[in-house]
Amino acid sequence: MFFFVVAFQAAAPLPRLSRLNAVSPSEAWAGYTTLLETAPLATKCVTATVIIGCGDAVAQRIEGNGVDPARVFRWAVFGLVLQAPWNHVYQNAIDAALPIPPNPLALKVAVDQFVQAPLFTALVFYFFAIIEGRGIEAGTRQIKTTLAETLLKNWIVFIPATTVSFALVPLEYRVLFINCVFFCWVIILSLILNETKLDSASE
Repeated sequence: MFFFVVAFQAAAPLPRLSRLNAVSPSEAWAGYTTLLETAPLATKCVTATVIIGCGDAVAQRIEGNGVDPARVFRWAVFGLVLQAPWNHVYQNAIDAALPIPPNPLALKVAVDQFVQAPLFTALVFYFFAIIEGRGIEAGTRQIKTTLAETLLKNWIVFIPATTVSFALVPLEYRVLFINCVFFCWVIILSLILNETKLDSASE
């Protein structure tokens, strides 16, 4: 919720900032819920943009080399054009295909993590290889060298998170929940992608 408020404060005209600062958490949540009903995809795209951009900024601080705004921007664009639209469509599709009940929760989690996650992670590698100007071949090399390791780390984070998401989180809030988990995952994934890029540059 914090990320959502920050995003709209940043986009708002200056005279309205004082009113936004006075918004209570319950009012902010009610406003967010209304936006989910009236403009679900756009709302999810805005929140993903802010959350994922912030995640990469934190990753860069962990690396200790300062914050590169261009790199933060690339991750924010990823949230806008891939992460949010993908999850918006996917979460609705998997709920329609595998409702609980009658399908067991374990089946739904297995499909998510052992079918969807490898495909999406490969797309992430290709996305950044292309947006960074390294080309599709660099994405393919990255998949061959780091996909297995990345998925093992992904499952540590997302098997529990996905179980909670499918079991407890209403569909309309599920992308927000996944984005919040993704904030932590972006830190891990950003470090992996950047390390691989540096290794490729040194070859």
